[in-house]
Amino acid sequence: FVVSQLDGATKNRVLREMAQALRDNKEQILKANKLDMDDADKNNLTPALKDRLLLDDNRIEAMAVAIEEIAALKEPVGKVLEGWITDDGLKIEKVSIPIGVIGIIYESRPNVTSDTAALSFKSSNVCVLKGGKEAQHSNEAIAKVLQDVLMANNLPKAIISLLPDSSREAVSKLIKMYEYVDLIVPRG
Repeated sequence: FVVSQLDGATKNRVLREMAQALRDNKEQILKANKLDMDDADKNNLTPALKDRLLLDDNRIEAMAVAIEEIAALKEPVGKVLEGWITDDGLKIEKVSIPIGVIGIIYESRPNVTSDTAALSFKSSNVCVLKGGKEAQHSNEAIAKVLQDVLMANNLPKAIISLLPDSSREAVSKLIKMYEYVDLIVPRG
């Protein structure tokens, strides 16, 4: 995977660009969220669910700040977790490495799209995101902004992928893709 070859400084720079891109594309994200909020009204979602779904200037800023905070974290890849030298003088080390492709399943909070994508990227993993259908428009807009930053840095946009089908059947298919997905994280 290309992302596993990136050094920490490069990943941090790209993450900071992603944070700024969320700010710069706030209007497009808010328009997409308005579509989700209109659907929420039509589908009589509860006020609590609508609040989770709602994005505004402050929440988009919080998403950008969260990505900047992730960029500021210590580099997780290549960290020596423990080590020892055998009686024969052989040096053994347990070193943190990327997992690979992580499928992340979550519900109607669009901010989770940017949070999990940034955490996956920071840890040199590829992510396949499956958010709730209530936030489909918002998730697509956020993912596109992040993917555009990847492509502007000559990185494959597939590093951050959004499952195009938000149905439960899509989740069933995703969790059975053993040869492609290394870990599934149900968040919620």
